[in-house]
Amino acid sequence: MRRHPKLFSLSLSCFLLGAGSAWAIDPGETDPVAIMKAVDTQAEGDRVKSRLAIKVSDSAGRERTRVVQSRTMKFEGGTKQMMLFEKPADVRNTGFLSMDYDDGAKDDDQWLYLPSLRKSTRISSSDKSGSFMGTDLSYADMTRQDPKDYTYKILKQSVKVGGDDCWLLEAKPKTAKAKRETGYIQSHVWVSKSKLAPLMSKSWLTEGRRMKFIKFSDFKKLAGVWFPHKILAQTKRGKEVESRTAIVFTAIQLDQADVTEGDFTQRRLEQGL
Repeated sequence: MRRHPKLFSLSLSCFLLGAGSAWAIDPGETDPVAIMKAVDTQAEGDRVKSRLAIKVSDSAGRERTRVVQSRTMKFEGGTKQMMLFEKPADVRNTGFLSMDYDDGAKDDDQWLYLPSLRKSTRISSSDKSGSFMGTDLSYADMTRQDPKDYTYKILKQSVKVGGDDCWLLEAKPKTAKAKRETGYIQSHVWVSKSKLAPLMSKSWLTEGRRMKFIKFSDFKKLAGVWFPHKILAQTKRGKEVESRTAIVFTAIQLDQADVTEGDFTQRRLEQGL
């Protein structure tokens, strides 16, 4: 039986966890919940291996580039993800392990391993709105959110993003828990009607009158599944860009037999590359 989908605030985790669009929906659809379910109820590449470069820059022009290896795998009740930092030397073998559960009532499990401490630390729900490894992404961005915790509204039935006709949707957390864990008051998401994938998002942060913008680009089809190979996230306060994170996928491979259950344990997390 197909697993029950969970929606997510920024539509980011579907790409990091290896999902792509497959379920057709009429481009004239006017039900925002049906649209978001179509986005989330997608064919998923199982046993996915990817390599990505993450470049973080701040308002002073300082830049840091990191290379990460990622593996994802579905299990009965959710999706597992392991990310291990390859470069530069000062973050090599830093790791992130996530268990993203389909059951929205169950908190997702996340662990961060820092080689300098020689132990993995569980990310508590109160810390999930915090920055993931100094990027513009939060720990909450890495997992899907329960659709029951959000209200959705169509702001525009048709709007162009590049050459794609999109729905512009609004998502607002219903619960204090969802707002606290994601750190978002509300989000706007531009969903491509042809790809059934988010192309852009804009989110209002609960802290400091700041906003986060995410853009997905360089879409390519792999085994009939759409994947963006570039993601740009920016955090702004007013018109000033505080920081910027650019993610470029240099390799994505689906259905890899060497991605196994043993890749997703705390022991494996602490072993590094």
